Amino acid sequence: MAATKTKAKPAEKSAATKPADKVAVKPGKVAKEFATNGKPFVMIMAGGSGTRLWPMSRVSRPKQLINITGKKTLIEEAVERAKLLTTPDRIYIGTNKDLALKIQKVVKLDKKQYLLEPAARNTAPIIAYFASYLKAHGADDASGLVILAADHHIEPIDKWAETVKLALARAAERIWCMGIQPTRAETGYGYIEAGIEVAPRMSAISSFREKPDYQTASHYLTTERHFWNSGMFIFSLGRIREDFRIYQSEMLKQADQCAQSSANLAKIFPKMQNISIDYAIMEKTKKVGLIRADFTWDDVGSFDALARIHTADATGNHVIQGKVISHRAKGNIIKTNLTVALLGLENCVLIEDDGVLLIAKREALTDIRDLREKAPDQLL
Repeated sequence: MAATKTKAKPAEKSAATKPADKVAVKPGKVAKEFATNGKPFVMIMAGGSGTRLWPMSRVSRPKQLINITGKKTLIEEAVERAKLLTTPDRIYIGTNKDLALKIQKVVKLDKKQYLLEPAARNTAPIIAYFASYLKAHGADDASGLVILAADHHIEPIDKWAETVKLALARAAERIWCMGIQPTRAETGYGYIEAGIEVAPRMSAISSFREKPDYQTASHYLTTERHFWNSGMFIFSLGRIREDFRIYQSEMLKQADQCAQSSANLAKIFPKMQNISIDYAIMEKTKKVGLIRADFTWDDVGSFDALARIHTADATGNHVIQGKVISHRAKGNIIKTNLTVALLGLENCVLIEDDGVLLIAKREALTDIRDLREKAPDQLL
């Protein structure tokens, strides 16, 4: 359900409605950062690779570590947004070991604030582990939790923070999904249908729809009740753990065990079901709600997203970096350290990055993964 991600539906399990077995967690002294103080805990999910942005995004420099605005990397921007909600000691990054080593070079958080996945298991297991980790270290059930992604572009960030705080004020009631008003018939995102309004800008949810066809997406654009699912979620610790107990009891049991020790994490986490939080919890629980965004948002997953962020200049081209001289050329996306002269070229991508020059028609970008697979290993 989360924007831009493809997920397989889980097999039905009879255990889904059984309560989780209690897992003994050795009580310890509550650390200062876990004491109730009105500040939420934030986890930024940063495990993706960004293959659709190749060659800007590489194995050695994944999407989270690229700079798309000329200011900071995407992960740095996400951390700066999180700081509008809470103190730095309550910001966590969910990722894998290799990416953590790279992210730590630009994001100065304590190493214990990196929640390392031993294996890729989609979003539900890492969110369950985050909740179990906080609970095991003494966080109160009333604590607010905010789940963010490392690859979003949001403006203005003060309006974003105000929206999150509205949801945090009612975090014990529902799992709040951040909904974005559609601006185009987008078939690559998940959609949320708003139900009965429960407060200004806040509604129950009637339905979820994952990546509709163009005709359906065009219809959603006109209804004023369908919203893009941004993949940002707000809830209390008690709320999310209760829903895991009801709908994913085995996963909660495993997450609690993972939170007991690093050895348990390495052994048990890879055995957890590979499933998104949307399919695992959101589509099952009745305690879910929509909060409408009043800011601009983009999931930075493609070059077309960069064109939306970098609006066309006077010549009609989207220049991320470089100097462009053009005549009868428009709709092109350019990032280079060179001076580029364009003549009669329309709707193309010219991306020069670290020894690779990509030249493509924008309409062909859906095949960029296939092109990337043909590149030598040292260019991936």
